[in-house]
Amino acid sequence: MINPETIFKRLVTKNVNYKDHTPLVDVVINIYGKPWNTAVTLYTLLKNSGKWIDNIYFITERKQPHNSNFDFIKSALGNKIKSYTPGLWLWVRPFRNKFIFRLPGFRNSVRYQYGWEQTDKDFLFITHNDVLYTGDIIGSMLQKIGDNIGIGPVGQCWNCSAKFAGLCSPDTYTNYKPSYKELTTLLKQYPGSRQKDYGKLPNKNRPWPLPECRLNEWTALINMKIARNATMPLGKAIPFGAFYELDIATKWFSDVLNMGHNVSNFDISSFAQHAWAGNLRSGHAALFDENEYTYSENTAKEYLEKEYSKVNE
Repeated sequence: MINPETIFKRLVTKNVNYKDHTPLVDVVINIYGKPWNTAVTLYTLLKNSGKWIDNIYFITERKQPHNSNFDFIKSALGNKIKSYTPGLWLWVRPFRNKFIFRLPGFRNSVRYQYGWEQTDKDFLFITHNDVLYTGDIIGSMLQKIGDNIGIGPVGQCWNCSAKFAGLCSPDTYTNYKPSYKELTTLLKQYPGSRQKDYGKLPNKNRPWPLPECRLNEWTALINMKIARNATMPLGKAIPFGAFYELDIATKWFSDVLNMGHNVSNFDISSFAQHAWAGNLRSGHAALFDENEYTYSENTAKEYLEKEYSKVNE
């Protein structure tokens, strides 16, 4: 039986090229379980977009399920990995006190934030640890980001009343800006699947963007030339990875758009598959279903073993 470190190191050595190009981008990946999925994520990202990448901020949550061990990944990638374990375990608990994000120990326990504050690059690529990359997504995003503050898949439209009503889409969300009254009427006419979780949303004073609008954090490129000064600790926007209102990054998205910045929608289907290894196609749900978690991890492990067999033929 070939051990996982041998498999992963061999694949990285044979199939990853990141030494002959000036790196423009740092990567930040948040880790909660799924070592084999994490290995596939980083292997396929480096295989397809490695020429753009310098550091990988490998943020391992303080608590880990299933005795997860990531040493084989860190060993194979060596100095590219910048490991960090937050001081606090925030998970996905919502926090609605802006002041608390001014505290460095708390703020750097927010997912992605350590990499956000440590990078000196003009661009930061954010990824979940359960993504299969099939093309040069970073290269394509770099070509298209322009002067936008970020680029990636926009919106959780499958939950959104405006999508059900045919009024909005990821490509047209900047055109649909209803008043508070219009939006509350729409929510009654076309109730969304998560409406019970909205609380005080929509905001009477700032109804746009809509509650389900965000830059989806499973695959996104951030223009740090703009975002760094707009976002805490330097700016006023809530940290990107904070669970402040409805979901991760919804408050950041709302804050920066209302500052006048733009986020560009990017269809990732030609470049990446999120939660690709499981039956549920939901990485979060897999964490609470032991059978799904095991199935997903075994699928990712089999993927790497097949890749390994190819490079050793």
